[in-house]
Amino acid sequence: MIEIFGPEVVALVNNLLAQSESVRFESKRVSGKMVGKALETLCAFANTSGGTLALGLEDPLKAMGRDRLFGIGENPEAVDELRRKALTHLLPVIEGLRWLKVACKLRDGVDGHLLLLQVSQSPKVHSILDNGTWTRLDASNREMSATEITELSYRRGVISAESEPLPIDFELLDPPIWRLFAVQRGFLTGDVPDRLFRIGLAKETLIYSNLMDCM
Repeated sequence: MIEIFGPEVVALVNNLLAQSESVRFESKRVSGKMVGKALETLCAFANTSGGTLALGLEDPLKAMGRDRLFGIGENPEAVDELRRKALTHLLPVIEGLRWLKVACKLRDGVDGHLLLLQVSQSPKVHSILDNGTWTRLDASNREMSATEITELSYRRGVISAESEPLPIDFELLDPPIWRLFAVQRGFLTGDVPDRLFRIGLAKETLIYSNLMDCM
């Protein structure tokens, strides 16, 4: 965790106070309930366009100006829990997640800290352990559907049409012209399933495997 302090902090805090929640920015006070929502936001940022989560900063709809500066000292245990779960509950782990601790004067005039979590758009697709896969909307998070997750996985290159097997009848892959070609060349002897299994172009389905286990 990097700590930021000094004259530049005043401008940084003023900039944070001026920002509305958006597709790339969210703020939260620190509480026990914050951890799950913060994980959703980190997951959504990584799956969308990246962004910054400011902890210790009240929602702009609930307070104004410097009255929003509650700091992370309200619940340091929740911050520790979030740091642990960011490594164990975000699957896969978000690489390059930055933790910036910002020293500043809080709403009551005492010294305290905000915590900025900066996330870049990830080349991977991230989920939360036992809590789905999330995307970012204009100012909130939404759990993704299975179709959306698949489409994002294709766009990010996590899966590709070249690596995904399709349910195709083997008879369609064994036309007469192919058999003639294979015989003349003298390679890939045996039936079509056997040949494709041997060169890694086919795999057994779960149903087929289960049937074989029962025989």
